[in-house]
Amino acid sequence: MERESFENESVAEFLNRHFVCIKVDREERPDVDKVYLTAVQALTGQGGWPLSVFLDTHLRPFYGGTYFPAESRHGLPGFLLLIKQIHHVWEGRNHEITHTAADLIRKLGNLTK
Repeated sequence: MERESFENESVAEFLNRHFVCIKVDREERPDVDKVYLTAVQALTGQGGWPLSVFLDTHLRPFYGGTYFPAESRHGLPGFLLLIKQIHHVWEGRNHEITHTAADLIRKLGNLTK
């Protein structure tokens, strides 16, 4: 994804305009990686890398996945299409996103008890 999407000027411009992007080195910060990998596993039933996770303003994950191609194919949305959709939903229905994120955190907390 790094070469396919993040080096794409259209993707980079959209991300930089609408998102706060943070790259976590899973070898340097396995603790942070584990939190977000667990969230994606709970959301999708699978996990791995590359890992893309979207957080609400309280830093709670609400959506994520392991690979999004540059262009839509094989039933996967293209990364630019995906981030445009996430931005659109955030602009119009962010209360639903914050509810989803809070619910996910609650469920993940129950798993660790």
